[in-house]
Amino acid sequence: MARRVTVLAAAALVAAGLFAGWGAWSWLTAARDDTLAAAAARDEALRAGREHVAQVTTLDYRDVEAGIRRWLAVSTGPLRDEYAATDERTRTRLREGGTVATGRVLEAALSELDVEAGTAKMLVSVEITTARDGTEPAATRNRFVAGLRRTDGGWKLSALDAVPVGGGAS
Repeated sequence: MARRVTVLAAAALVAAGLFAGWGAWSWLTAARDDTLAAAAARDEALRAGREHVAQVTTLDYRDVEAGIRRWLAVSTGPLRDEYAATDERTRTRLREGGTVATGRVLEAALSELDVEAGTAKMLVSVEITTARDGTEPAATRNRFVAGLRRTDGGWKLSALDAVPVGGGAS
């Protein structure tokens, strides 16, 4: 009887050791899995893209310069160049317009992701609420295709193109 208990205890110890070894191997394999890196890149690009699109669809006429600085901070490439080229005439028109526009991302999804190249494309639906002093705020829904590029400062917008809503041929 004592021998049987010893054999069972040894078998249980071996089984526990094998299970622990399999668990450690699985954990190490998963930690080095490229799909985890791609998933993390996807999540980070989507998070940054949502945040950046909200920022570039928001502008307060009372501080146009701060708005443009935010746009520059979240953009790169040709889009950043476009924002940087905002001339004084346009800035004056924005200030005199007396409008506060606030963008809120409703839905967003990555349609493309190239982790190696550090590029992504995002489809995004944004509600932009505009208000002028003394008037009721008005909300419009807009759809965009946003290009994203990974930079030393993280993911940034490289393009933002409006997608027509409705219309189309019958």
